[in-house]
Amino acid sequence: MNKFLPFLILALILTLIPPVGSSANTTAIQLGSDVLFNQFHHLIEGKKVGLITNQTGLNSQMVSTIDMLRRDRSVHLTTLYAPEHGLDGKTVAGKQVTSFVHPVYAIPVYGLSGSTRKPTPEMLKDIDILLIDLQDIGSRTYTYISTLQYAMTAAKEQGKEVMILDRPNPLGGTIVEGPVVELPYRSFIGVDTLPLAHGMTIGELALFFNRTIGVDLTVIPMQGYARSMIYQQTGLAWIPSSPHIPNLTSVFGYMATGLGEGTPIRQGDHFTWIGAEGLDSHKYADLLNGSLLPGVIFIPENKGTAGGVRLQINDLHQFNPVKTGIYALTYAKQLQPFPMPKSTSMQISMFDKVMGTNKIGLLLEQGKSPQEIVSSYEADLKKFVELRQKYLIYGDKPFIPMQPIQQKQPKQSKQPEQPEQPKPSKPEKPKTPTPQQPGNNNGTTNPAKKPEPATKPIPQTPKSSEKIAYLTFDDGPSSVTPRVLDTLKTHQVKATFFIVGREVAGHEAILKRIVAEGHALGGHSYSHNYQLVYKNMESFFADLEKGSQMIEKATGVKPAVFRYPGGSTNTVSLKYQDPKRYNKQHTVMHAIKAEAQQRGYSFIDWNVTNGDARSNKYTAAQTLANIKQQVKSQKEIVVLMHDSSTKSPTAEALPEIISYLKEKGYRFEVIQADRPTVSNVK
Repeated sequence: MNKFLPFLILALILTLIPPVGSSANTTAIQLGSDVLFNQFHHLIEGKKVGLITNQTGLNSQMVSTIDMLRRDRSVHLTTLYAPEHGLDGKTVAGKQVTSFVHPVYAIPVYGLSGSTRKPTPEMLKDIDILLIDLQDIGSRTYTYISTLQYAMTAAKEQGKEVMILDRPNPLGGTIVEGPVVELPYRSFIGVDTLPLAHGMTIGELALFFNRTIGVDLTVIPMQGYARSMIYQQTGLAWIPSSPHIPNLTSVFGYMATGLGEGTPIRQGDHFTWIGAEGLDSHKYADLLNGSLLPGVIFIPENKGTAGGVRLQINDLHQFNPVKTGIYALTYAKQLQPFPMPKSTSMQISMFDKVMGTNKIGLLLEQGKSPQEIVSSYEADLKKFVELRQKYLIYGDKPFIPMQPIQQKQPKQSKQPEQPEQPKPSKPEKPKTPTPQQPGNNNGTTNPAKKPEPATKPIPQTPKSSEKIAYLTFDDGPSSVTPRVLDTLKTHQVKATFFIVGREVAGHEAILKRIVAEGHALGGHSYSHNYQLVYKNMESFFADLEKGSQMIEKATGVKPAVFRYPGGSTNTVSLKYQDPKRYNKQHTVMHAIKAEAQQRGYSFIDWNVTNGDARSNKYTAAQTLANIKQQVKSQKEIVVLMHDSSTKSPTAEALPEIISYLKEKGYRFEVIQADRPTVSNVK
């Protein structure tokens, strides 16, 4: 009997231990990874999975998502991806995260930090779905959310699904603070129009990013999470997210002490101390304590010859990290004047990248008070708060997920000719869930609809014998556009209109008609002023974005594609590019195209033109002849035409052009951002 006693004891112990992956736990919430395996496992069954994660990717039972997937025989974990700091979170900031074959798992691990921040097609080729399980810290400058945005963009380009396993914002979801990123100051620490403290979970951020990306996205929400929760209320253990964020005190101090990049002001002791050489600690503490910032007391403390203060946070719910950081910078500069780092046309300073604008540096240089600096960004912050509302998942009450949150791209009907099937030109809009409203915990997770991309159904992959024509019209809308639309409607043909932003005002009804009738919209700059847009890369994207905003305001859709004024291979840009920054070897067009790729833009050229851009004195017969001369037996043609007020012959010739192309065996499609084959056809 005695020899069996050890086995009986072991059996008893094992019965007391919950199985791996069990939802039985003492935490207040279940993470997205818990909910995936407990409720929505069918979404990954039979899939080849790639996973972006690191040491923070543990479920509420402290089991890694990697291990959960490897133990699951119904899925195949093929690839791992590591953000900044690496798979184990120990690589120091700024150091390249290397790629390697995992010695235990025998699968590739790709580093997404350093020179390769965006997954390449090669990195994504062996997956069906890209899972992301990363613990963010609530700051826009923390690069895990930048990796999220880059990965979503790459997945869209390669036709891969993305699934986010949601996690808490450790600061909670009610503190939203700081200057909002301006377009010229976007970078890897500011990939979208976010303030420094965004107040969103990583799942909510994915929904927000997807308004301009349009990837097939699924967010697996948390159970039991409420908007006002800080991390300490979740019952979850904190896993150090990076070398300098070992604990939650560091998380809350990160933006309060770490905003002085490029200045003499520095943080210490993992973001719990802030100061500078020669600073008077007691005067500094007096100024900060006298400001009555909520939730924090400042204790004077010297570090060698540097004076500063240690933060003693006494109310985590009231504490505002960003506002505290702005006050700390402002008072330090008052006590110890120092020059502010400035951005140039050649390089954006790190300080301005952190702030997302150069305005804060200028205000500090002018000696403005912290109250004036905070007031300077309140209008932009208010706009962001209104914009983000439609992408929020969680309300005031603990959330109960009843279904995943999915944003799927519309699919074209297989049999559009049958009356009971939707026509290709008028597909069902994507089913985009609406967020749970505060006070409603019925678990219906439907985040409100994001602006629909300015494209309609995704075209089917052409068969080998199929020929496709994309009709495109530049420079509108104008008085000619309705005539073009009438012809397209008569012939049941869809087209793509590349809009000049300055032409939108007064033509809003035409743009709405374009969208309503199933055509696609693209951007074509705001000004179409070569001298302005091709001066430098920043000017180009500021102008393009201004035009896109005009289109979105008029129609509710934001263009997912654009066309360069003059085309992507134009040489006129050489005439206007800034000679201090560019030359014949390194041109402004090279810089713009490289940036466009980083920002996830798709540009469209052409390989057939009706010639109406050469002169305003032309005839309909000439435009038709030009097209007949260029159309041979190409599988895909993108036809460039114009619909400005001087292009009446183009509208006149359009019926014959359509008839000719139909006789040549072409079917007509709208331009899609995820059809790269038509991006470089000029």
